[in-house]
Amino acid sequence: MNETKETVFGTLEVLARLTDTKIETRDIVDKWLLLTYDLPHTVDGDKARRNFLTAAYLMGATKHTESVYLLPWTPEAELLALELAQVGHAVVWTSSTTDKTKAREITRKYDAGIQPVLGKIEDRVDKTIDYLRHRKFKQADRLAPKTWKMINAIEQAIIRRGSKELLVYLETLKKRLEYQPDY
Repeated sequence: MNETKETVFGTLEVLARLTDTKIETRDIVDKWLLLTYDLPHTVDGDKARRNFLTAAYLMGATKHTESVYLLPWTPEAELLALELAQVGHAVVWTSSTTDKTKAREITRKYDAGIQPVLGKIEDRVDKTIDYLRHRKFKQADRLAPKTWKMINAIEQAIIRRGSKELLVYLETLKKRLEYQPDY
């Protein structure tokens, strides 16, 4: 490992300790779970589909095609597959990449899937701050629960990923949301 990577990972480990976060830094993700599912259009099937899509989105899952998603191979991803299989049909393939170039490409695609979630969180934080500036405290309070739910969900995806850049971005958003000057 060269000095730059050691410095980045050392910095991330310090940040993780300061924020009481457990993280294993990784330059690339090399273990993946490919999940396909087929759910009936019933109340239970539709609910399971919505729950999966929400969880997959917050995990930064990469949609391959309709009902086919690529996720980092984690216990959380396996649990999502199990939940789908309880309502319909789910098939899971797992793999570890040996081609580092391909692994970097897939990792970049996965990281790009997390970025829009962070963008939506940033929009909510901006809106909250704007409400506070205009003394619209009830509107600001209404945004908080869902914003924190989104933050907590994406934080777990980022921790599993081990990305310094994504974690720093999220920590900045959290600090902006927590900081409430007297407006």
